Amino acid sequence: QASPQPDRGGAVLKIPSLSVEYVKVSVTGPAELTALTVQMAVVAAGQKPAGGDWKPATWIGTNASVLVGPATTLPLSEGRYGIWVKITSSPEIPVLGPYPLQIT
Repeated sequence: QASPQPDRGGAVLKIPSLSVEYVKVSVTGPAELTALTVQMAVVAAGQKPAGGDWKPATWIGTNASVLVGPATTLPLSEGRYGIWVKITSSPEIPVLGPYPLQIT
């Protein structure tokens, strides 16, 4: 199970377009969860991620995390997006999302 970090209030995560910060999605699972490979995609709202949309992510505690903003692999312009998480746990590869993100 996963859910966006509510540290900015409400169900929609809001980040200013000039900000560089981690987008985090809380994930629950087995004890070895954070040893698994995690990838994240941030795509336009209503879209599903394609192969090139997936970016390497890191675990910060049990949060799947990816850096967004200017000069990152995910420089996002103003708009609404969906956050997706993919965890590789052979043979399973669960995909979680989308979770709403608004860049202001």
